[in-house]
Amino acid sequence: MSILILTYLSIGVVYVLFFSLMALFSGKKINIKDTKNSRFLFLIPAYKEDGVIIETVKSLESQPDLSKNDKIVVIGDHLQKTTLKILEGSKAQMISLNLEKSTKAKAINIALSTIDSDFDAVVLLDADNHLVPGFINKAKAAFAGGNKVIQAHRIAKNLDTRFAFLDAISEEINNSVFRKGHANVGLSSALIGSGLIMDFQEFRNFMSDIDVVSGFDKQLELDLLHKGQKITYLQEAYILDEKVRESGVFENQRTRWISAQFNFARKHFFSAFVALFRGNIDYFDKVLQFLLPPRLILLGSVFISLIVHVFLGSFILWNVGLVMGYTVGLWLAIPSYLRKTIRIKDFSYVPVSLWYMVKAMLKFKRANKVFIHTPHLNTYSK
Repeated sequence: MSILILTYLSIGVVYVLFFSLMALFSGKKINIKDTKNSRFLFLIPAYKEDGVIIETVKSLESQPDLSKNDKIVVIGDHLQKTTLKILEGSKAQMISLNLEKSTKAKAINIALSTIDSDFDAVVLLDADNHLVPGFINKAKAAFAGGNKVIQAHRIAKNLDTRFAFLDAISEEINNSVFRKGHANVGLSSALIGSGLIMDFQEFRNFMSDIDVVSGFDKQLELDLLHKGQKITYLQEAYILDEKVRESGVFENQRTRWISAQFNFARKHFFSAFVALFRGNIDYFDKVLQFLLPPRLILLGSVFISLIVHVFLGSFILWNVGLVMGYTVGLWLAIPSYLRKTIRIKDFSYVPVSLWYMVKAMLKFKRANKVFIHTPHLNTYSK
């Protein structure tokens, strides 16, 4: 039994360490073409996001490279009347919904059915996202260069609590391991759920088949990869995303993520191996990610395994190797601007976060039935 568990943990450790090392190299250059003629649709689903959506729209409208041919569409689900009234005075088109059972996929598909199809690409944003100036021109150049599905570089908008700081680190580790590291070895980047730039018609076609309670972005990613579509990582196009501040929000968010991970791992397990034998490495790799434990759970597992095996007096070197390898992998994946701000006391929050991850795993089945909303606050300041 120990050998099986240690083998499983080893796969997770080697996976993170390998792609962390690959991310240390300069980003792989992508095809770009200078153009400002592409017409972009900025699509912003906003479920009960009265606290952030107004500032998000204002920020987007103020982008210096936003063209008059581009369009902003806010999908307001259960927004307050005062919020809707303010947004009606903006340049954004409002699509107001009050769905009985709200999901992001459902809201997006309703909106897409009412929008004209004369756009080149859609840019999918969360209600709390702010673009760093220059994002639009970089996205248009990458899209015009033939990259039809692009994931932008999402970073933290706030570092005001320890949970937010750890969440920011987690985001950048994901960027290193699942995006830059993958891109550098020729594999597809992972999608996040926002900061997606995609051919408009293709986005509408793929979304029309998606009806899930949580994890629509992972379903979209799986569908794209299964069809052989490459996902490009645009590291230089930054998008600011609010990080969770409190333990309760952290737990709910991770419950939703874990639910999607286990659900998709179960559904796509066998098809992933079929795809591997047919040469579709991207699709297999995505399902493999779902089969591996969440990174924080893996961190706790390798330390617990080391303690247990020290008492048992067996496989000690193997366990020491796992702890060292995983620690190095995570550390290398953290960019220097965050790494140099880490303090000793920050590590005390890791066991706390791990505890909430365990709680999230124990109730993940609930997220398959009910959409779990992650509330946001207005934290943006220039």
